[in-house]
Amino acid sequence: MSVEKTRIYPINTGWVVLDHAVYLFNKGTPGKNVDIPNICFYVDTGEHKLMIDTGLPDAERATKYHHDCTKRGCPESPDALKAMGVDPDEIDICIFTHLHWDHCHNMKKFRNARYIASQTEIQWAHNPLPPYYRSYEAPILGVEAPFVGCQFEVVEGETEIVPGVHVFPTPGHSPGHIAVQVETTVGSCVVVGDAILTFRNFEPKTEEHWRYWVQTRLMNQIDGWKSMEEIDRRADFILPFHEERVLEHPVYPYAGIPLREKRKPIPGAPFYFTGI
Repeated sequence: MSVEKTRIYPINTGWVVLDHAVYLFNKGTPGKNVDIPNICFYVDTGEHKLMIDTGLPDAERATKYHHDCTKRGCPESPDALKAMGVDPDEIDICIFTHLHWDHCHNMKKFRNARYIASQTEIQWAHNPLPPYYRSYEAPILGVEAPFVGCQFEVVEGETEIVPGVHVFPTPGHSPGHIAVQVETTVGSCVVVGDAILTFRNFEPKTEEHWRYWVQTRLMNQIDGWKSMEEIDRRADFILPFHEERVLEHPVYPYAGIPLREKRKPIPGAPFYFTGI
């Protein structure tokens, strides 16, 4: 398989306001509001056209049920593709890192796509723990989640989706979360979903001796940390879904893209899991 044609395009579907400490950073700054983008990704391998998540709904719905949301001119993902000259009907696969509300709206507009998610995530999405009713837009809220009525192809464990595109488990943010590894001309890109919310989450918090400044919004802290170490082992570069700097480039990889050192030792901030 050749990776020469593989390109990854970020699509910002809007902005939401989150609390720095409640969502983004464990031991962050309470009461500090942060505007974050909600990005999904279009992947063209030359043979296949894929979406990795499908992004936000309209701002009114997002604000009513979730967080203050503004679009700032950002189109919803099917319209963004049309602006790029891609018909949403050309998308043959939609991979869902997880099924939280901000990652799967408009999925039914990709009418010819196979929908792929982990079995654990699908089960959890249909029967969430009460604190996660809003994350999955549970029926008790009087709203229908975007995945209702959709038929999924389920994956468990590491799975090749098409040549050069694999998924692997990254639980923590949600029980069935998966990340997507895309092989490119410069190495392995891991499209991380919400396993890593921002680039800063993947950097150390040395005053606490943490190898990563982990997010607060974790269903399972142990799983979440282990998932970050696994991403660290694999990724030459990462693409988080809520990182504004990802939007500085319209396509990945780009000329001169910096590559990271995998599992780089940081004095005073050790890895926890061995053998990864």
